[in-house]
Amino acid sequence: MITRNGSNNGAWTRNRTLWVQNEDTANLPDKVDRRSYEDLLRGLQPPPLSPEDSLKALRVKSGFKAELVAQEPLVQSPIAFEWGGDGKLWVVEMGDYPLGIDGKGTPGGTVRFLEDTNHDGIYDKSTVFLEGLNFPTGIIPWGKGVIIAAAPDIFYAEDTNGDGKADLRKVLFTGFREGNQQHRLNGFDYGLDNWLYGANGDSGGRVRSELTGKTTSISGRDFRFRPDEGVFETQAGGAQYGRHKDDWGNWFGNNNSSWVWHYFFPEQYLVRQS
Repeated sequence: MITRNGSNNGAWTRNRTLWVQNEDTANLPDKVDRRSYEDLLRGLQPPPLSPEDSLKALRVKSGFKAELVAQEPLVQSPIAFEWGGDGKLWVVEMGDYPLGIDGKGTPGGTVRFLEDTNHDGIYDKSTVFLEGLNFPTGIIPWGKGVIIAAAPDIFYAEDTNGDGKADLRKVLFTGFREGNQQHRLNGFDYGLDNWLYGANGDSGGRVRSELTGKTTSISGRDFRFRPDEGVFETQAGGAQYGRHKDDWGNWFGNNNSSWVWHYFFPEQYLVRQS
């Protein structure tokens, strides 16, 4: 009950609707005023823009230019991407966020690659490489295929027969904690030392190398690894989403409230001196 100017005003919510009944609604049908959530929120958020209008809304620094090279339906719900040496744009899509494709947790993440077949700088062909992933969060080309992050695993996928579909899938590391999809492992980025680096995602886990059998706790740490050797190590930092380096090898991460951290002292040097 809400009291206003000495009168009693009742309000409740049901079926995404706010219901109000009081002295002021006595003459309305059913003596109740109904307002849907959509009506109440309308005007508070701007409507989505088309890809073309989104491009027009960008303001770039003098000397730079933004171009539209990919849009729906070639790609949908992208959250990570990386270019391969052959010009393909590999994209991870989390179409199953946040409750699965059926609202009951059924995985529906996708990996696809985009190609520019007529060499005009605009992607015009999209191929689904892998489907049914559990909230995938990272990708990088490696060897003849790609390495993909999808908790609890980091795994390698390859198309061995040239049909554009992954027919080989091999888990490299497992044990990354799942939980909130916004706080899972993610990556990847090459270091100047030729290791692959990734972000913890704030979730942690006890990660086992499928090649060496060694288990490593990543609580409060990011990580790096060598896929071909199965070597896995923790790294100073604890990025929520995105751990990357600049041209001089400085590593940076972030979380929701802190947009950038500088991890200025690699953990292996501290361990060596301890």
